[in-house]
Amino acid sequence: MNKSRSHFFQLALPFFLLIARSNGAWADKLTVQIRSPKDGSHITQEQAHVLIGGKVTTEAGAGYVDLFLVLDVSGSTAQYAGVDFAEFSQLPNFYVDRRRLGGLGLPCAGRDRAGPLNLRNSILAAEIVASRRLLSQLNPATTRVGVITFGEEVWLRQRLTHDFGEVRGALDLIYKRGPYGGTNMVDAIRVAADELLGRGQSEKYLDSIKTLFFFTDGFPTRPTADCSSADADLAINAANLAGKSGISVHVFALGEEALSNPRAAIGIAKESGGTYTPISRPADLLAVVDHVPVIKVDLLKVTNQTIGKEAFLSRLAVDGYFASAVPVVEGLNQIQVLVRANDGSIGRDTITVHYQAEGVQQKETRSLDLEVFLEREKSLKLEVERLGKSSDQIQRDIERNRDEGLKKSANPPLPTDNISR
Repeated sequence: MNKSRSHFFQLALPFFLLIARSNGAWADKLTVQIRSPKDGSHITQEQAHVLIGGKVTTEAGAGYVDLFLVLDVSGSTAQYAGVDFAEFSQLPNFYVDRRRLGGLGLPCAGRDRAGPLNLRNSILAAEIVASRRLLSQLNPATTRVGVITFGEEVWLRQRLTHDFGEVRGALDLIYKRGPYGGTNMVDAIRVAADELLGRGQSEKYLDSIKTLFFFTDGFPTRPTADCSSADADLAINAANLAGKSGISVHVFALGEEALSNPRAAIGIAKESGGTYTPISRPADLLAVVDHVPVIKVDLLKVTNQTIGKEAFLSRLAVDGYFASAVPVVEGLNQIQVLVRANDGSIGRDTITVHYQAEGVQQKETRSLDLEVFLEREKSLKLEVERLGKSSDQIQRDIERNRDEGLKKSANPPLPTDNISR
């Protein structure tokens, strides 16, 4: 595997291999299909690279994915995320008074929160910017996305839709409304499950892979609000029922409070067949949110077999769509895409393309799709670089947090020892 491809999966692989139990999709037949260019295509362009695009699927989902973004908007998400998002977040300044966040009225709270906070650099902003990043890579033709928020109460902000413009609009409104109150994980999972199973406002797709991306900076403090472990037990049970219905929950635990008592987050991921990603600095969510594919693949390898060279840049989106920039030479090129699932099953597809570099007399032609892909990848890379930490550092932090979290989840601290929001 080439250096860039290897580095991509070096960061991504640990998130695929968590403590998850099988919920059916693991054993399904894995297939890969190259959708562009078509087999036998003749390509004439200036660039000596061809953009290869396609889709990885399993029999269970028939190629369709239904994904809910479940965002924590409890009062504590107004806290600083660890990085100034001003340069690329496109979020306006929005100041809130800590005393208006609802935390002081909670029975488990214990910290003074006077003074204003700018939400543009908050944990809530990190959730929204990461959700936008995810949307930029999904394919609306076969992927639907919905949005749910949970704090003191749970709200369906956007039912499942192929219109990602509506999803972005919902995210903008969530930012403007700001955070408030406690952390009701139980009802968030239940509402999302109802939507995915056709018991809510969203149209039900029978043949789709159903999943939640669940962001939280704390642990459950609702619905009982009695500072006991009952809220965590209820949340884990809700995730267990979701898992039995074929819904996986991928949990992103953001910040020191979430990591201080991870029993609910780990239990939700494990019982639903999802993954648990603990992130001590919430802003680092941007570096990992797109590395947890719904189609459980731990290897994507795109090779020009004619010259024995691999793609110099590849991207596998969470819904199974991939794109790769592959070097080509004059004449016939045989391109192979190989994918491997976590259970070891392999999928392959191969095409041939005829490439001709432009001659002196020809009008200059460049592949716009290739340039758009390369520019987007450059922008995504810059977002991560602005975090000020390397991907390797973030990976090491997450692995350490995961090990510590597994120990804590076996003997969780009492909720009264922590500051709940």
